[in-house]
Amino acid sequence: MWTCKTTWKKLAPLARTCSTLCRQNARRTVLNSDRRLPMVTQAHMSSGTPGSGGDNNLYYLLVGATCIAGGFYVSNKYPAQLYTVGSLHLVIPLPNKWNIKGVYCALTLHFFAVPLLAADPATDEPTNVPPPAPVEFPSHAPYLLIGGGTASFAAARSIRARDPGARVLIITDEPDLPYMRPPLSKELWFSDDPGVVDTLRFKQWNGKERSIYFQPPSFYVSPQDLEKVENGGVAVLTGKKVVHMDVRGNKVTLSDNTEISYDKCLIATGGVPRNLQVIERAGEEVTKRTTLFRKVEDFKALNKVSRDTKSITIIGGGFLGSELACALGRRSADSDLEVIQMFPEKGNMGKVLPEYLSNWTTAKVRSEGVRVITEALVKGVSFKDGKVEIKLKDGRVVKTDHIVAAVGLEPSVELAKSAGLEVDSDFGGYRVNAELQARSNIWVAGDAACFYDIRLGRRRVEHHDHAVVSGRLAGENMTGANKPYWHQSMFWSDLGPDVGYEAIGIVDSSLPTVGVFAKATAKDTPKAATEKSGTGIRSESETEGTASSTATSSTPAPPPEPQQKDDYGKGVIFYLRDKVVVGIVLWNVFNRMPIARKIIKDGEEHADLNEVAKLFNIHED
Repeated sequence: MWTCKTTWKKLAPLARTCSTLCRQNARRTVLNSDRRLPMVTQAHMSSGTPGSGGDNNLYYLLVGATCIAGGFYVSNKYPAQLYTVGSLHLVIPLPNKWNIKGVYCALTLHFFAVPLLAADPATDEPTNVPPPAPVEFPSHAPYLLIGGGTASFAAARSIRARDPGARVLIITDEPDLPYMRPPLSKELWFSDDPGVVDTLRFKQWNGKERSIYFQPPSFYVSPQDLEKVENGGVAVLTGKKVVHMDVRGNKVTLSDNTEISYDKCLIATGGVPRNLQVIERAGEEVTKRTTLFRKVEDFKALNKVSRDTKSITIIGGGFLGSELACALGRRSADSDLEVIQMFPEKGNMGKVLPEYLSNWTTAKVRSEGVRVITEALVKGVSFKDGKVEIKLKDGRVVKTDHIVAAVGLEPSVELAKSAGLEVDSDFGGYRVNAELQARSNIWVAGDAACFYDIRLGRRRVEHHDHAVVSGRLAGENMTGANKPYWHQSMFWSDLGPDVGYEAIGIVDSSLPTVGVFAKATAKDTPKAATEKSGTGIRSESETEGTASSTATSSTPAPPPEPQQKDDYGKGVIFYLRDKVVVGIVLWNVFNRMPIARKIIKDGEEHADLNEVAKLFNIHED
């Protein structure tokens, strides 16, 4: 084996020759461009005898090692090919007496060897592909909206309506532009289009088609252009998460340490689906077979699961769980899919509907092909023999391929600590005043807001219409409106195109209720309601209508008993607190929400709720 000193004795003349040629070539190049490069003095170059000094030894080692390694590489990959050195083409073979065949040394002005041969597409990777350009962020946004859901979009639209030149930046950790969530558990599942998971377009119950996205990409300006556009606009920064708020400095920090300052800020971070602890402790095999349903990606994943597996079990009997159960149950009619729904209540939506109506709803869900297991408390979950086993407290065991946990929402309040914002200990969410304000220049809207309702007290609401209403109000107040939250938002749920309801106020089955029902007609369905209103998102068609004064009898009458029959066609359910109506459910009664809103706003006692029910025209054919 050669020693470094012996090697250098043979390579030193070659290295000095290459250095001289490079200096000459560099001098010619800079003279042509009338520029002068700082040249290394000859005293600092390696021209002495090997081993005569530390600087020379290091130079010998580096140049010698480079020539040997580079020469062997060139010999093996590009034998006898021409290489460029600046504007010179040099092929410098080692002397034959060194007994190193086919080794060449090539240098450029920048000391890189570049082969002058066409790339072989079969063997060579392209070397001229530029790296992706980094995404530019605006350093400042007059209006900064954290969260990319319905509340943020409603706020952005409201801000621009009052301030046409406003520059609004929405930051969302999702990869999607703002979209509506209700179709993810409703209409999308009833689409006949096999490409619905890609298009995310759906037919409403009235047959009209629309997208889940509020606006197409062309509606928005790019984040890097937000500060430049003349008339302002709305930009969306996707796939980025705000991890810290500096409320004194009026700036936020993203997960990649980017900082963006703001004048006014809205927190509309929504929430994350809750999970059962028994599932979280069950291990990886169970976790990867569990869906927490909330986002577009969850819809796409569950849609694939429903086509690839034999059994899906939905845990939860509320709005989301019951809607998904009906949707998947109807799909199971055309496949071998088994759909199971289990929950601890006695019937579907047992926390919302009175018991008799909850039982009727459960029968409706079963008629859609769903195996409903009531009064089911999950004790443990495990993975065994290729199946997920769910053990109930009463000893029953359910085997399934996949679990959907629909057990509620946890408001996202991660920014509370860094921002110094108060989280409500009873309802969760950021605690705000009646104007949805948490600090002097910070507002909160949507699922994450625990607000003061001037009629019903402190509340937190997790529904689409509340996101629209609270987002719109927050946007108005960010532009100086100073309005209190008085509008009672509504929510709705559809169990397919034939059964649905709209509700407003405090709807809690633990409260006393009075139900008034009538015979339904063909127009008393969600499908008929959307045909009349022209939209499947029924809150969009709401108007601030004025209900007439309620007519009540002069003497109190006992509340009517609900009709005890197998079918509740349509009706009105009143929820009472201290004899005052605080909540109303319109069962297969649509486009009457302004009347319900006025009844709750008035806050009066009513001697005969049968008379109040007549305001909704439920007895009309």
